[in-house]
Amino acid sequence: MKLGLICDSHMPYNSESAQWQFCTRAAAQFKEDNISDVITLGDITSFGEPDALCAYFDMFASFNHYSVLGNSDARDKATAGVLCEKCPGFEFYIGNRKCLGINTAYAKINEADKKRLEQLNDGDIVVMHHPVERLFDENCRAFMLQLCEQKALTILCAHLHRKLSGMIGKSKYFGIRAIDPDKSFGDWPCVTYFDSDTDEISEVLLKLPKETLWSVREKFGISCVDNHRDVAYAAANKVYGVELRCNGKGWEPDFTLLPVIEEWRKSGGGYLSVHMPNLYWRDGGLSDTEVWKKAVEYAVAVDANGLTIHPPRVKLKDLSEGHDKLLEQYIYVVENVPEAVNIGIENLHMSKGEDPEDRAFGYIPSEVASWIDELNAATKRKNPIGHTLDVGHARNNGALASRYPISRWYELMGKRTVAYHIHQVIQKEEGLKNHNPIEAWFGPQISYVSFFHNWESGLINQVPVFLEVKGAENYEKSIQAFNRAFK
Repeated sequence: MKLGLICDSHMPYNSESAQWQFCTRAAAQFKEDNISDVITLGDITSFGEPDALCAYFDMFASFNHYSVLGNSDARDKATAGVLCEKCPGFEFYIGNRKCLGINTAYAKINEADKKRLEQLNDGDIVVMHHPVERLFDENCRAFMLQLCEQKALTILCAHLHRKLSGMIGKSKYFGIRAIDPDKSFGDWPCVTYFDSDTDEISEVLLKLPKETLWSVREKFGISCVDNHRDVAYAAANKVYGVELRCNGKGWEPDFTLLPVIEEWRKSGGGYLSVHMPNLYWRDGGLSDTEVWKKAVEYAVAVDANGLTIHPPRVKLKDLSEGHDKLLEQYIYVVENVPEAVNIGIENLHMSKGEDPEDRAFGYIPSEVASWIDELNAATKRKNPIGHTLDVGHARNNGALASRYPISRWYELMGKRTVAYHIHQVIQKEEGLKNHNPIEAWFGPQISYVSFFHNWESGLINQVPVFLEVKGAENYEKSIQAFNRAFK
């Protein structure tokens, strides 16, 4: 018997979202392949939304559908109990093999499920969201390790978003790749098949058409680290977009860059952006206003097409105190650049060790949107201020990344974007780090499949896309990776 497996959809209650669309594609693929039994291995919803769970169950209502929950399904304490009632686990037989599905939404195993697991025989199948080593409860982890030493089970799990396999004692385990196009690591989102006769795992990848990729290439650009070096690189490689950085300690306008910009434009360069310096509210006052005004003058001098501006660098608790003076400086920018210049307010992210209760402003969609709305109301600009969506910042955003994953930013802010910053986030000992090259577009922490899907579907605007990575060699790595995808 062949079982259809799907996991880590992280589906919000939004039929336009890429997650919803890929789940719909998965159901269609199972139908096409004549699958009758489908198992979902958890993380069905983005943040424990009951409506999303019901919509997901409706998608698979024509199958014999079995499901367990994952950690994302229990993130909202107000709804976790509701989801657990709707999805209590399962037990059925495939021939002589029992297939037992247990919930590990809290990365542990309850006592009732432990008793069910103890009654399994060699050859039986266990379905759970968390891999054994990711059970955070030490006693539960030890229990499973001992069980795997005693019995020859087959364990199907998810959570890590990538395809894995191996042995724990006498037992085999298989990790299933995510269907979520933001987190399908190593390859395209897919449906997975498990052959209960042979214990073989196979995948059907859910790819996007090549035309989708080509349309992004026309808007592709780089955000400079070294303005002279990187604009020259863009000219030599006929890169469409360039973003100059006018921030950093000691920044001063550099007019010797003008001839280099002209060479880039002659080579086919089409869109020039200027990344404004930060504006701080510290100790009851503004700082760095002089460099702020110099950057505005420089943007006009280089004939910029767009501006990227961080929200005010201010603690949430101090925002009301500095609000009017900060807003006044942003209005100055709007009033001193041409109407045609696109202005985007960029989302920021949590820093390591930052207290969520004592954090800065601009980390969630509603905060960025509120600042944009205030600016538009104050200036009544015909070309309204929009959003520069930094995908890496959305991913590397501490605890807020769970409540507002990348997909949520696409849904809430995608139609307000005037530009994008893209880069890869990687895990290091000290935590997640931004601005790494995109050597493959399937991870390790961000898959850009949903970006391209949403681009083509119209959920997000088709506006300049700036590769924001550190190091000239990393531009080259990233561009090569994208060229491979485009081909």
